[in-house]
Amino acid sequence: MQRPKIDNNNHLLTVEIPSDIYIKLLEMVKETGKTESELVIQGLQQVLGKFDRFDLNFDINKDAQDRLVDLEISLEKKLKQYVENLISDRFASKEFKEFRERSPNSALADNRANIKNNLPPPTIRSLQIGDRVLILEPDSAYYMEKLLVVHTSLLRATVATETGEMTFLKRDLRFVESTQ
Repeated sequence: MQRPKIDNNNHLLTVEIPSDIYIKLLEMVKETGKTESELVIQGLQQVLGKFDRFDLNFDINKDAQDRLVDLEISLEKKLKQYVENLISDRFASKEFKEFRERSPNSALADNRANIKNNLPPPTIRSLQIGDRVLILEPDSAYYMEKLLVVHTSLLRATVATETGEMTFLKRDLRFVESTQ
């Protein structure tokens, strides 16, 4: 392919194409009455139309980030569905039913229910928007200031800082309190 100097409105472009494509191009010339150049220009306009009508300055990084966000959301949904299926399968299993049948239905079961009601809620839960967290300082065992979570995903959480929003891996965060 040769590239001429860009100094006028029309440019000459020489491209080698396979003979079967050229035969199809000639058939289109006969059917439409347009010239070969007009049909090639029309095809290029359709292809380049995908990029906002000749705006070739599209942001590849933004497109890749959008795909990563979509991938992360779909992974999060699949993981949630997988865990729910595991739990429902576990409750439907034979061993769980046999264990339930073997457990006494007397005062011991009532005692267990009382103990269960008196226990504090579990400390392991998914990080939610509005939670306060501490961020692990890089290369240190100490945590930085207490910050508010503004967005969460499967692996990362975004917190509001003095300089703006910053995203961290959840493993680097320590849950402090819930604002809800």
